[in-house]
Amino acid sequence: MEVIVRKSEVEGEAKAPPSKSYTHRAFIAASLSPLCRISTPLISADTLATLGGCRKIGADVVRKDSEWLMRGVDEINSSGYFNFENSGTTLRIFTGILSLSTSPFFSVLDGDSSLRKRPNRELALALRELGAEVYGDEDFRAPIKIRGVLRGGEVEMEAASSQFISSLLFSLPMAKQNSVLRVKRVKSQPYINITLDVLESSGVRVERDGNEYHISGEQRFRLRKYAIPADFSSASYLIAAGLLAGEVRITNVFDSEQGDKRIIEICREMSGDIRWDRSRGVVVAKKSELEGVEIDAADIPDLVPTISILAATAKGETRIYNAEHLRIKEIDRIEGIVRNLKSLNVQAKATADGLIIKGGKRVFKGTVNSFGDHRMALAFSLLGLLGEVRCVNAGAVSVSFPGFFDILKALGADVVKL
Repeated sequence: MEVIVRKSEVEGEAKAPPSKSYTHRAFIAASLSPLCRISTPLISADTLATLGGCRKIGADVVRKDSEWLMRGVDEINSSGYFNFENSGTTLRIFTGILSLSTSPFFSVLDGDSSLRKRPNRELALALRELGAEVYGDEDFRAPIKIRGVLRGGEVEMEAASSQFISSLLFSLPMAKQNSVLRVKRVKSQPYINITLDVLESSGVRVERDGNEYHISGEQRFRLRKYAIPADFSSASYLIAAGLLAGEVRITNVFDSEQGDKRIIEICREMSGDIRWDRSRGVVVAKKSELEGVEIDAADIPDLVPTISILAATAKGETRIYNAEHLRIKEIDRIEGIVRNLKSLNVQAKATADGLIIKGGKRVFKGTVNSFGDHRMALAFSLLGLLGEVRCVNAGAVSVSFPGFFDILKALGADVVKL
């Protein structure tokens, strides 16, 4: 699908969609719990991939209106082929879960062409050290073959992705032995905090001492009821629409462990007119003259596309640093952002750990490409509000925000789907 967004003003109210990160983790915790009711989960391509994995390990799933009732499994005894499509979170957490399988046969974890490019070496080697059999190429990119049984123990990891840590935090509580996980270095700590939040709600005990996680073995998940909070990553695109071209009121934006709530603070640093009523869960963003800033993106990789398109309009220069982990996302996001900005005649260059954008542009005309990455489509299509932008491969938004273009149109944007 291609989308054209033309110059227009936006005004109105929109509800922020549920969190993708919380939905993944709640579905997986529920699939390991006796009986759980999950309310208002995000239903998108990525979270459906997770539900598929939950069903394949034996969980029963029934949908009733906005709630999902899930009956989990007492033991992992699964094997065969698992296709997790484009979802790195799903593949990585299930790599840990399936290392617990008592089946004598291997599980093969696979995905689409994008997922097959993402490395999983540190996670695979840690699982091997803890007792699982894991096979793959040098970087353990999908497809990965894995067989249990994970026994637990002590392991040290320098993780390229926080998802590796989340995978071990989900699996080690069910191992036979007690475990100590030492993390030498990791980016995106808030995503680990989300995992710990869901584990705590599931009755799973993990004690953190600095960079060490102490995990008792033979624990059982007991998630009973869980309401999914709003997704700040997705809300950032609605906020950006208001800052660029009008006034948008976003509801259902309550506080949580998500690091991407920093979008509020960042927009203020850029001189954006934005207010967040935490008690009512309402954010209001109004059209603003923005200014360039310096942003440490170590914990907020998913906000970088949004920040980049705001930076293209901001007066002066914006420098984004500590973002080298963006190169192992769905695509090399640093390269993708630079290419799209240049296609719209914005001066941008990649650095060793991020990018520099010279802003101040007022009109944007041209063609951008999502390169199959949902966040690229969600962010760069918004620059059409200040001119006319055609977005190629715009259907990628289904991964995290399926109704985005319909919401944008309802707010008054001139959106044409091709």
